[in-house]
Formats: sequence, C-alpha cells, structure tokens
Amino acid sequence: MDALSHALIAYILFSATGLTPIIPFCILGAVILDVDIFFPLIFDRDPSLYLFTHGGIAHSFLGALVLSLLAYLAIMLVALASIIPQLVVSGFGVYGIAAILAGALLHLAIDVAACPGIPLFAPVIDRKYTPALLPGPSVLLMGSAIGLLIPAASGLVPFTVSLAIYAVIVVMYLAVRLGVFLYTAATVRGWRIPTINPFRWLVINEDDNTFTVRYYTLFSGFSEGRVFEKYRNISKKETEQYLDIPEVKKLNFHSYIVTAERTSSTVIFTDPLRENRYIYYPPKYKQVTVPVAGGQKGTLI
Repeated sequence: MDALSHALIAYILFSATGLTPIIPFCILGAVILDVDIFFPLIFDRDPSLYLFTHGGIAHSFLGALVLSLLAYLAIMLVALASIIPQLVVSGFGVYGIAAILAGALLHLAIDVAACPGIPLFAPVIDRKYTPALLPGPSVLLMGSAIGLLIPAASGLVPFTVSLAIYAVIVVMYLAVRLGVFLYTAATVRGWRIPTINPFRWLVINEDDNTFTVRYYTLFSGFSEGRVFEKYRNISKKETEQYLDIPEVKKLNFHSYIVTAERTSSTVIFTDPLRENRYIYYPPKYKQVTVPVAGGQKGTLI
C-alpha cells in the first residue's frame, strides 16, 4: 500500500485512542518503513543484498524495530538542534518510541495482507508471508486518498469530512475484498493472487512437474490455462546446487514461481509470470543464467 494511505489509516485509527499528542509519532511509524524505496539505489548492485529492496528487510519485525528507533533518534537530534521545538518531543520518552513502533507494526499488518507479501522474519527467513487478500498496491485506495486530500488541502471540504469519507471507502473496500476472498477460498483450488479488479484473481495450480496459470473471474469462471514446465532437461534435485547463488536467491525473492531449463552450457531460471506479463512488478530480475559447471555467479536480467 502507498505511504499516503498508510498515513491516513494510521491517523484515523490512532485518533480513536484520544491520545492526540502521540498521533504524529504514530504516523511517522506508519510511513517510515517505505524509506526502503530508496534502498535499490544503494544496494542493487550486489545481488547478495537482495533483502535491501522495497518490501524487503525494512518490512520485517526487525526492520520495523530498527527504523522506529532510528526515527525517534532523528527526531531527538532535530529537536536538540532547535530545528523543531523541544516541547514537541519532551516528556514522551519511551511513549514516543512506542507510538512510532505501533505505527510501524500497523504498516506491517496492512502490507502482510497484500501480495506479494512481506518477509516478516528477515533476515533469518527470507520467505514472504501473506494471505493474499489484497493486491499491491491498491490503486483504488491510493486514488481515493489523493482525490479526497486535494479538496481538503484547498479548503473546499473540511479535513474531518474527507477523513470520514476515506474511512468509509476503506471499510467498504475491505468488506468487498474479504467477501470475494472467502468465496474463492471455498470454491477455487490453487494459489489465488488478487488483481486490481476485486472480482478477478490470477490462479496458480501446480503438480510435481508443471505450473498451470489462469484467471478466475467471479460470475464468469476460468480463462484458458497456460502450462509452464517446472524443469526442462534438469531435475529438481539438480537445481538445488544453484539455489544459494545470490542471483538465484534474488530471483526467487522477487518471484511467485520459478522454472528451470538446462542448455548445453547453462541453467536458466525464469519467472514465467513476469516474463509473460501476468505480473509487471518488479520489472527487472526476471531471469538468471548460471553456468552448468557450477559457477557461483549468475547473469541476472
């Protein structure tokens, strides 16, 4: 979900506590995790640092804790430098840190509901977790947030009215998504990936040798499926020797499914969903070519 929606949802929820002075801290925590959109500018050149990307280690319990502490430290330093009044932060102490962390945990709770999920236990485990309830990002919520804040900022609509409308939109949106999610969970077999259309899902079924990918649309049923072989000219066991290569780990981290094909001199690992434009994000890291000889470096594109 976009940072603006995170901020608005945090404001709405934490306003209900009545603890008005801590709301800015909560909002800061709710948006600080998305600082990782800048991580690729620094870490992208080293495939072994694949967790330092948007939706990576910053979106873990450890990342939320570290960034919350750093954010509070930054606030204290800014206050000590008299850039902001010290009264803004004085007296909060551990409560300020707790408020920022609460906002960060709210961010995780929202993002874990959206595909492709987040690595909650990174760096120990790089697996992404999600019930696949929401698409990521939600264009509707982001557009609603922008559309409601513009008239509020221009004074055409009271800010409280815009917030109330946005809260209703969020609740209705989640209700529709949850209803369709529960229905498809009961009637559709396979891994269901939500799309921007709340009534359409990308469904993946697999067996030992293949992935079958097709769309399911409520009231219309399934589209024609497309089958991707998991392994061509190579066995699952043979691919295991390549899984610890940084480029392959990076590909797996960014992909829902990965196939492997052996040629005369290389093994090619591919994300068929992004290669065939079922999914567009991220636009890079869709394929890795590794020498058959067992080289410890691959070519990532």
